Amino acid sequence: MDGTAPGHPQGPYVLNLAPESWEEHLDRASTWLANVVTTQVAFRQALEIAVPKIEEPNIRQFLSEMLDRARQHEEVAHELPRALGREAADGARSLAGVVMDVARKALDTVEGLAGGARGNWKDLHHLLLLNLDAMGAFAIAEQLGLALAHPGLRDLAWGVQAEKSTDQLILQELMLEMAAVSILYGERV
Repeated sequence: MDGTAPGHPQGPYVLNLAPESWEEHLDRASTWLANVVTTQVAFRQALEIAVPKIEEPNIRQFLSEMLDRARQHEEVAHELPRALGREAADGARSLAGVVMDVARKALDTVEGLAGGARGNWKDLHHLLLLNLDAMGAFAIAEQLGLALAHPGLRDLAWGVQAEKSTDQLILQELMLEMAAVSILYGERV
């Protein structure tokens, strides 16, 4: 049966779930979706800082295109709670993104210096880690869409996660290539 016959509801449904329980699920999911905004804001802000510092034109071009996608992904992150009928995250989450970015950058600096790397390859390493965080947050949002039988949430998150996966591979390749140059020659990228 296709679910359209009388007595067969069309679309997803959950059995024996009280309306209050459903609202609690949506509230919990919405709280998590604020984390998606936080991680994406941190990634976008780090890209905005890194792009002007990159001297190599091809890498700068890749990162500039990634920055354009990051801005679009941030817009989608704000749409995720709205897909559930909830309000988007407030400014406190954006501030958390800034704090998270600063802490991660400090760790990257210590790691790079301890390993003998010079130059700004660590900016690429930093971006690699922040994108991974944001990619994981979108992947969890996709899973929430599946668990809640909410195709709108699932599809929004999946689209971004797929693009971020490609960006992750690009960042990894750029970081690995430039780390070797930085370590061996002490050069900036």
